[in-house]
Amino acid sequence: MQAHDNAYSRFIAAAKIVLPLAALGLLSTIFMISRDHGKGGEDGLPPYAKVEIEGILRDQRLGAPNYAGVTRDGTAISVRADTARADPDSPGRSEASNMQARLDLPDGSSAEIEARTGSVDTADQVAVLEGDARISTSTGYRIETDRLRSAFADTDVEADGPVNADGPPGRIEAGRMTLRADPDHEGRYLLVFKDGVRLVYEPEN
Repeated sequence: MQAHDNAYSRFIAAAKIVLPLAALGLLSTIFMISRDHGKGGEDGLPPYAKVEIEGILRDQRLGAPNYAGVTRDGTAISVRADTARADPDSPGRSEASNMQARLDLPDGSSAEIEARTGSVDTADQVAVLEGDARISTSTGYRIETDRLRSAFADTDVEADGPVNADGPPGRIEAGRMTLRADPDHEGRYLLVFKDGVRLVYEPEN
């Protein structure tokens, strides 16, 4: 059943990219057919509509795309963006703006991620969020970094650059950070700060 669910999730992810692009192709045909019957400019379309349509078709741009799936260890992942554009040089890869992601872990905790830009690669089953990337966890951590990588197959989030965080222990600075399943305890997840970790304890009183 789990393998079936993963295959279904991959099918849905691919369909959300392929079907909208096919719809855009149909729309372009419709506009070409109706160009002599509409009102507005010489091609029957208002100038602003023509510019937007041409931009979408040229860039293969999608509005408000989203991805949802479940990792092999049971974490529900959803990723959405304002816009996404297919990468012509990398099949299965799309570049996105204003990305947001949410992870609902099996242990009941959750994490929300946002960044200015990023990409989704359905072939490698990974999302990359970069540009003022921020993580907010249900356990009270607020984390900032330049770049985050989140896998789709397993719960695996990694910041491979400097990290600044605020959390229950205080303010944390580190060279990198990971959020992964605890290999020694099934169903448990570890948020780990690594490489030159500096903790500034801030007492409540």
